[in-house]
Amino acid sequence: MKKLLLVFLMAIFSLTLFGTEYAVRITKDGEDVPEEFWITREEIEQAFGATVANASSQGITLDPYFDSYYIPSEIGLKTMIIPYIVDQKLIDFYAEENNLLPSDEEVEAETDTMMEMYTSNPGLIEQIETIYGSLETFKDEMRSYVYAALKAELVQNSVAPLTEEALAVYFEEFRTEIKNQYETIRARHILVTDESTATELMSRIESGEITFGEAALHYSIDSGTAANGGELGSLQRGQTVPEFEEAILTAPIGKLYGPVKSEFGFHLIIVEERTEINSLADMVSSRRYNDFVSGYQNDSYNRWLERYISENNFDYVILDGELLFYKEYAEAIGTEETANEFFVEVAAKVFGEGDSSAQVSPVEYAVYIELSQMLGYTESIDYEVAVRSLFEIGEKRGMIVQMMYELDSNVPEVAAAYYNSWLEELEMTFMNQQLLQQQLSNYGQSFVDYVFSTIDEIESGLEATLEREMSQEVRADILYVLIRNNSLSLDLDYSPDWIEEKLSKRLTYMEALMEVDPSEEAQLEIDSIISELEYLAAERDSQSATD
Repeated sequence: MKKLLLVFLMAIFSLTLFGTEYAVRITKDGEDVPEEFWITREEIEQAFGATVANASSQGITLDPYFDSYYIPSEIGLKTMIIPYIVDQKLIDFYAEENNLLPSDEEVEAETDTMMEMYTSNPGLIEQIETIYGSLETFKDEMRSYVYAALKAELVQNSVAPLTEEALAVYFEEFRTEIKNQYETIRARHILVTDESTATELMSRIESGEITFGEAALHYSIDSGTAANGGELGSLQRGQTVPEFEEAILTAPIGKLYGPVKSEFGFHLIIVEERTEINSLADMVSSRRYNDFVSGYQNDSYNRWLERYISENNFDYVILDGELLFYKEYAEAIGTEETANEFFVEVAAKVFGEGDSSAQVSPVEYAVYIELSQMLGYTESIDYEVAVRSLFEIGEKRGMIVQMMYELDSNVPEVAAAYYNSWLEELEMTFMNQQLLQQQLSNYGQSFVDYVFSTIDEIESGLEATLEREMSQEVRADILYVLIRNNSLSLDLDYSPDWIEEKLSKRLTYMEALMEVDPSEEAQLEIDSIISELEYLAAERDSQSATD
């Protein structure tokens, strides 16, 4: 709970960091709206950071430049975020235009309530003062947060009023969708391959010779439900094949029904409960009424926003060059023809006449590479040049490291970046206890084996790399990766033999590091390692003498 509250405190704190460097300009009927409704770079970065943090907590890492399966790149995510921030700015614009603003008294009362909640915990007070410097500063930020939340609530109530009349209109307009979503059927079934078996089982159940549950256990070919008496749980319209759905919607409650033929075989069915939604009154008495109300508010809000944007001809212009370029790329790859046209433009920019390389950004190289892969142009020399250039000027992590390693695995700097990317993935997993437990739960010993083999491969790969010629700076970089890798290995096994082996390795790395990047801290660690190795040796000798 404290961790969640701290995250919340940091989120509020970030609101104070907004500057005035605009990344997106918003227009209405072709004319600029006031700048207060434009989007700053900092606002995009804040939304981006929150999304990345959420992804990281689930073990998802975004590549700086390249999409992967259903995971966008970092630059792609920033581009995707923009329309959502635009929507929020338009909602703010609507609130200002229609005076849907909370009063000072309302804001102050709600702020006091929240302050009382936060300051009732002495531990939280200390955290607040650490982050904000004082409770008064925190209260000022809380006041801003409360103002925004109350304003959003006023807009919500204006465009999606929670009245019986509005709910009734919504119900009638979306009756079919609501029935499909909220009507439920609890049923059990027995599935067999032929009609004669189904008919025979039906007779035996009706005569009392065997119960429905026993028949399901011994004769049903649906292995997923046979063991629990054929129980299917709560079903909704559209979840089953048409023949089965018609049967469970019409069969008498609590009565044996069938046989019903479907593509899977023949079913015997007992419908235990059926919740029908034929009116708003039925919905009100349903256990899912609150879900229905939330659905009404969200649907009404979103449909209003679409109309508001359309009727007022709102639009936006991306001012940030890289984000605009990536948006154009994302739009161009819709068809092969437009992708090829855009590729020609990008190639002219990246490899045009004259010395244009100084003006080419990492994103432009990345898009050239991605289009080359998409369109089958990876055999060209320009593709290789683009990969090398992006590795040189861009972030040395993610897919570009893999691409570069495939080209130049013998280059020490490339090998260092390649193995470091492996190590960072392991470190991220071990830093997140929830993710670590999830990996262990899902993969068990296979995950443990993967960790040990990866650590060994990093160690052997980089030790081999150290045998080559390289600058002192690159050698130091490799040694630092080896030392981090060694730290991880020391945490995996506490047996004396393992510890002694890994400490001996660490001593070798630290002594090599002292030669290229000497420091007092490194010497202190060397002394500490030597002392610990001497202690382990003495313990081993003592144990041998006792044996």
